[in-house]
Amino acid sequence: MKREQQEVLSLLKEIDIICRKHKIDYYLSPQLTLCGVTGQPFPQNPLAGMVLMKIPEMERFRQVFEKEQPESRALESMLDNKRFPGFYLRYENVDTLCYRLDEGRNFRHPGMGVDILPLRGKILSRKSHLWNRALEVGWQQICDTYNDKPGFKKSLCKIPVRLMCLGGRARLGRSLYRKFCKKQGIDNTEEYILRLDKETAFYYPPEIFNRTSELTLEGEKFLVPGQKIWYLQKSYGADYEEMPAEEYTPDSAVMTSTMMGYEEFFQETGSLDKLIKTRRRQYVKDSLGRRRQRYYNWCWSYAKLCASKRNLDAFYEEKKDYIKNLYKNGDYMRLETVFRPYTRVTQRCLKEKEIYVSDEEILEIYLATLERTGNIELKAQVEQYWR
Repeated sequence: MKREQQEVLSLLKEIDIICRKHKIDYYLSPQLTLCGVTGQPFPQNPLAGMVLMKIPEMERFRQVFEKEQPESRALESMLDNKRFPGFYLRYENVDTLCYRLDEGRNFRHPGMGVDILPLRGKILSRKSHLWNRALEVGWQQICDTYNDKPGFKKSLCKIPVRLMCLGGRARLGRSLYRKFCKKQGIDNTEEYILRLDKETAFYYPPEIFNRTSELTLEGEKFLVPGQKIWYLQKSYGADYEEMPAEEYTPDSAVMTSTMMGYEEFFQETGSLDKLIKTRRRQYVKDSLGRRRQRYYNWCWSYAKLCASKRNLDAFYEEKKDYIKNLYKNGDYMRLETVFRPYTRVTQRCLKEKEIYVSDEEILEIYLATLERTGNIELKAQVEQYWR
């Protein structure tokens, strides 16, 4: 194992020791559990260290850490860091370096660490859930994050959080953390929700976490859900055993070291604020190039779509009499097979807010086939542009 992997493994073991001593339940993340069950190597990504805890257990861990305060260790959260990027805890070794240029000042102690993610209870009231989610997304959006272009809805979430920040950002962070703990720390929940990042969420039945079991990972014993196979099936699907091993590519925007601490690093490179300002200027300078690259990528994708449409025109011109004969005889099973390429191209065209019309007569037969085979939703989308 590399030094970074050994450091993450040692931090996981420290969390395990604290939790066993104080009888706090935790569970390895789906990725680490998969490595232990299938025998895959320990992840090379220095950010792969993750454990899960139910919210009351996560709070107990935080309180235990504040009392014991292990040497050269830090525990960050929204409670004590006004720029912390989300609702979770990060257990860190302050004598190491793990600085992410794309996340600016989000971490007070940018050392190597393990993320302690909450298993959230499901909020029954939809309005309360939406408001709770809007506040969390809004908080994430006001943190220092580059190369992340939010959509319209996420941008709207920033408005109430910005207004609340008028009373003090640190005070708002503490308030939101307590609010999230109270709202989502539900004992008898219908399901647990795990948010790995801004886009990925898993939903688990509570029975999976009723008890814990042990799993050996790189010669060390850790806790996982008692129903670990069910846990992996809900995370990766029934064919979880066929999941390929991680192909890690080092990120040039992430600087890691187990040989020097972040304080020593910034003494050599200059202050953190200076580095962030340089990064921000470069980010703005590169924004035009990124927009052009996205436009060129879209142009190339659209050109390939037009080429596939021309190929299909020739195909369906040749098959037109055969299709009309199938339609006359009511053979919708074969028509569905013949129209599969038509459906694939139509779905791609709908993303560009247009439809594919090989021939008006063939399109009418295609719409009738969609109706008879039960694909009413796709038929309605096509008719929206055709009528």
